[in-house]
Amino acid sequence: MTSLLQAVMICIAFQFLGTANTLKSLQIHVPRAVLTGRDAELMCTYELEGAQLYSIRWYRNMIEFYRYVPKESPATKVFPVAEIKVDVASSDQNRVVIREVDRMLTGEYQCEVSADAPLFHTDIKSAEMVVVEPPLLNPNVTSDRMTYVGGDHIRANCSSPPSLPAANITWYVNEQMVPGFTANHVFNFSNGYASSLATLELEAAVLSPVPTLMIRCEASIYDVWKATSHTIVLRERSANPASALGRSFTGGATETCLPTILMLILQILLQFLIENFTETSIR
Repeated sequence: MTSLLQAVMICIAFQFLGTANTLKSLQIHVPRAVLTGRDAELMCTYELEGAQLYSIRWYRNMIEFYRYVPKESPATKVFPVAEIKVDVASSDQNRVVIREVDRMLTGEYQCEVSADAPLFHTDIKSAEMVVVEPPLLNPNVTSDRMTYVGGDHIRANCSSPPSLPAANITWYVNEQMVPGFTANHVFNFSNGYASSLATLELEAAVLSPVPTLMIRCEASIYDVWKATSHTIVLRERSANPASALGRSFTGGATETCLPTILMLILQILLQFLIENFTETSIR
């Protein structure tokens, strides 16, 4: 009976320790993307709730490259992993800074936190980081024609040079973004790089006061790199602007036709009055 009571008391004690002194709310903060050659700051936040910290371990693809153990001297230890250069002076129990990241460092990063005795509660979280190698040149835009008339079909192409990963392309017509009217193609190369090609279809509209169509494209990779092409200017041979897939970027036809019709009516009425006045004078 005594042994059973002792076992129950020990179980209750461990249960109390597990709830009062434990590791909670572990979160990892890794940049989704970072430009090659830049520094990357990896953060790990957690709540110990009365427990003491035993260790922080950082891994890339489950290979340890950084460890922080406050009871050891020195507290930080860096492991030799190819291409990873840890800034020890800027790293501690909450963050690790990797200097001048290389494209080879794209991958999954894990942060493992362990509480101290008696429970040594351990938790681990992971997140992906992409190292971006941007194109060497800005995107280039071309068109199958430089002038147009009403009803013409215009085809424009935008190409972004090889990058890692491939760039996303956005179109602008008369400085208005064209939503979703593109066909995107990605061409992959053996070295891991990829180039992008996007096509935009335009159809000439009818009767608008703006006689030009300005087209440009923008290439971007995540939120770390963006570049724009030069702007090409298409001019109408008559008073016909253009719209993307039937959308007018320059105005409607009704507003232009109405003044013309009114002027024609006034001319006819004036001619009629002049003729009547002439006949009356002759009589």
